[in-house]
Amino acid sequence: MAFEEYDDYEQEQMVKEWLSNNWLTIVAGIGLGIGGLWGYGKWQESRVAKGTEAAAEYSQLAVELEASELVDVDGLIDTYEAEFGANVYTIEARMTTAKKFIEADDLSAAKAQYQELIDSKPDKAIAEMARLRLARLLVAEGDYAAAKTELGLVQSNAYQTIVEEVMGDIYAAEGDISKAQDAYQLALNEGEGYSGKQIVEMKLADIKAVN
Repeated sequence: MAFEEYDDYEQEQMVKEWLSNNWLTIVAGIGLGIGGLWGYGKWQESRVAKGTEAAAEYSQLAVELEASELVDVDGLIDTYEAEFGANVYTIEARMTTAKKFIEADDLSAAKAQYQELIDSKPDKAIAEMARLRLARLLVAEGDYAAAKTELGLVQSNAYQTIVEEVMGDIYAAEGDISKAQDAYQLALNEGEGYSGKQIVEMKLADIKAVN
């Protein structure tokens, strides 16, 4: 199954969304930095030390996850998260684990990983990327209502191309050819630089042939 084939595009959009939402904080931080360098330095030292420990522990966690053969992966990740909180490493762990479950054709377990990630309340862009991947799995299982709910919670303009594509998949599966065609066309209209553009074009051509 090729549920992860658009990862690069999703991650690129995630970065763009983060920069768009956080530019004011970045600028303010630069402005305030001149007057607070000493305090910031001490705070940064503490963060670096904690971050180094978290990275070292994640290296061990990654080894354990690889050796676990998908047994008790939740327990391993939960133990790490209890000590270091939800951070970039827990996100990586859950994304990687979800991908492994998909490869093992265990969509239910993969969905659980994405839901755990969403429930940990990460940055909006990351949460929405997880919702998109969760929606794809729900479509694959035929749970179109739940998939629409997840897609409805993706508000970032950066992801609307993917939202429209997945909505097209849902409409096509439901037999609503007209709406599927419109959704695929919207995905193409909004999808400048989209790595999946050729696939959407193929889906649209197939729908037009049916119609």
